[in-house]
Amino acid sequence: MTRTAAQGLVMVGAFVVLLVVASVGFIKLDPPGVRGTVIGAGLGLVNLLVGWLVTRHSLRHGMKSAMTTLAGGFLARLFVVVVLILLFRRTGAVDPTAFALTFLVFFFAYLGVEVVVVERSLDRTRRAA
Repeated sequence: MTRTAAQGLVMVGAFVVLLVVASVGFIKLDPPGVRGTVIGAGLGLVNLLVGWLVTRHSLRHGMKSAMTTLAGGFLARLFVVVVLILLFRRTGAVDPTAFALTFLVFFFAYLGVEVVVVERSLDRTRRAA
């Protein structure tokens, strides 16, 4: 693993820790807070699994394809999260802060997975050359 990738993973880990600490301080364990946490975790896990599969697949088609997929995925996730937060704010049934903080924990975990998957792909390319 390159030094840059290792530093990226340390940064991702630090963000996850900070977000977990912030979540403990901001999320209330009332019904809307629990619903927001569960929805954020569920969507975050789906994002993690689908993102991992799509990233692996796109890397097989070259780095340009992978970068396009990663950028498109980022925009799609951003759109979904913003729409859900706005919906949750209107209904009041789900705490948007709990949702957002929990989703962000999984989002940064996914970034760590992306770093590892891309780094492994580059290692294979370097060894083959």
